[in-house]
Amino acid sequence: MSEMTDRNNTRIDPDVAWTVVTESPLKGLAFAREAGRILAWDEGNQLYLLTTHGETMSSSRAPSRVLSGAISDDGSLIALLCEHENAGLLLMSGDFEIVSERPAPGEASFVTTDPHGRYVAVGSRLGAVTLVNRHGRAAGRIETIQAIAHLCFVPDRPFIVGAAAFGMLAGVELEASKTPGRLDPEVVWQDRLMSNVGRLTVSGDGSMILASCFTHGIQRFDLNGRNEGSYHLGGTVSHAIPDFPGRSIAAATLEGELAIMNSAGNVRWRTHLARPVIALEIDPLGRYVIHGSSTGEITRLDLFGPAPGRPTAAQPTRTLGSDRPKTRGGGGAGAVRQPDWAVPAVQTEDQAETAVLTVCDDPPCAAVFSSPRRLAIYDATGQAIAQGPDITGVGRILRTAPGWLAAATDRQIVLCDLRRNTQKRLDLSLVELTHLVIKPDSFGLAIVQERDRIGRATPAGRWVWKHELPTPIEDLAVGSEGFAAATTNDGRLLVFDPAGEVKPTAGFDASDPPLLIEAPEGSPPGLAWISLSRRAQQLTGHALKGNAVWTRQLPWEGWSLIRLGGLALIASADGRAMAFDGSGTVRYEGAPTGGSNDVFFLDPDSIPLRVTRKDVHVLCTTLDGRVRWRIIGDQPLGPCAASRAGVALMIGTTLAWFDSGGPASEPT
Repeated sequence: MSEMTDRNNTRIDPDVAWTVVTESPLKGLAFAREAGRILAWDEGNQLYLLTTHGETMSSSRAPSRVLSGAISDDGSLIALLCEHENAGLLLMSGDFEIVSERPAPGEASFVTTDPHGRYVAVGSRLGAVTLVNRHGRAAGRIETIQAIAHLCFVPDRPFIVGAAAFGMLAGVELEASKTPGRLDPEVVWQDRLMSNVGRLTVSGDGSMILASCFTHGIQRFDLNGRNEGSYHLGGTVSHAIPDFPGRSIAAATLEGELAIMNSAGNVRWRTHLARPVIALEIDPLGRYVIHGSSTGEITRLDLFGPAPGRPTAAQPTRTLGSDRPKTRGGGGAGAVRQPDWAVPAVQTEDQAETAVLTVCDDPPCAAVFSSPRRLAIYDATGQAIAQGPDITGVGRILRTAPGWLAAATDRQIVLCDLRRNTQKRLDLSLVELTHLVIKPDSFGLAIVQERDRIGRATPAGRWVWKHELPTPIEDLAVGSEGFAAATTNDGRLLVFDPAGEVKPTAGFDASDPPLLIEAPEGSPPGLAWISLSRRAQQLTGHALKGNAVWTRQLPWEGWSLIRLGGLALIASADGRAMAFDGSGTVRYEGAPTGGSNDVFFLDPDSIPLRVTRKDVHVLCTTLDGRVRWRIIGDQPLGPCAASRAGVALMIGTTLAWFDSGGPASEPT
């Protein structure tokens, strides 16, 4: 065993030995008890291998989202279950060298290894548990009445204990098959368990089997499946794990409590953590526990005070990623960072939730449009540089162009000249404004009222032309040379010349009105517009007069279409993304993030980034999931906007700014 000491102190006096923070929110960890190695993985598909001193040994990157992971007690084998069609099960050495890739069973739910790294068990919600050897070859199959959801290898004998999510506990003997390299598993007992199971663990000889049963406490069984009673902490127990001899038990609840008990169930120490743990492990000799929270902190807690020679003060929290000695598969140097500045922007949480934000690059600034019709503009240092005049009407719309910003309700528009720091309410009689695009320096404003009345206005507030259309408008774009275009609900693309003369173009399904943007910067000559037919999953490039120049078929249904510099970026309802250049070539692709509210922008090097908000987390990543930086919100997270200049985010009633060129900072 690692870290053998001769300390005889039996009084629990916990001391934080170290805390490290993963690049993205932590998803899980596993503990190699004999080797003293910690395997962790986060939402960014980043893998970490740490020592029990908190030092980074190695890191890698999974090819897709990690569903479950395990490491053998001797540290020789790492098994990952990934969300991947062709290679869902990855078997790796203890240094992330891939040994085998193979398909996982359908609806695979968990993976675990035997202590010596010889066999791997993969469970499925559809039924049986599949056994494979360390080289990925089939080694056996375990079939039970109910699908096993939790499984443990007993370290000192060829025996497996498994449990269904509800209603069943089973013991399985493993015998060598007559066929070399295979096992003959035999279910020797099954018992009814009338509660849900969150986690199943065993002591070294299997004499203590602990099932974490939430409100039913910790249920204890022996190796023959007999119930020996239960332990109750007064909370909803999600984790309970014994040390190797079964003398000490570490337990955690969903309410955030962490406790240490002896085998008799007496609580020797307990505390309340800032956040509930999602992973908990204990040293084989019961000297320390390792726990991880969803926000990314992994902490070692020495139960009997600091180790000899180490000062009592805990080591500072360190973010993983910037000091990795060995990296395979890449990874960013993401860190938990603080805002470059933050200012109170609204007075109530309701105002914060309904505020509209935007970021302008020229000049760099952020604008907040909140109720009651209040517009505030802040420069890149957080100084309030302008406040718009009162605007009547309902709704809030913000639009930007180089040097300009427009704030609108359904009845009025305020145009802000950011270079001259002036604001003007346009003298336009509007009714139910629904679409607005601004290019004051070259075009003016394109305005749609009641979805079917379109017009072009000057920055001074005078109409150049107006049209009333027979069908509602779906999307609106302004191009070069004074041209504008709109898509309609009957499947047409309408192109308006500088004088407002209209040219309709057919070719779209009337039940699938397309989205529309101006062609990206640097597009081939003759390309003016790009449309997206969502149901048809088709992206089309159009010439100035509307005729199709090229078409591209998409692998999924798009949810949104935005123009980012030289890219046309499409996102799906589950967060998948593809970025095309003006010739229709795919330049970047992104995996799903689980939501449709991601904010996309370009960094100063024109690389597309996204900001994703999940619970208390905000992550800024590349499309393939590599983390640039992240924050952990201590107040409700509100609207977000981003551009090359930076990211603006409402945290509570405060506007927080994260400069694109600013360095990520270590947490304090």
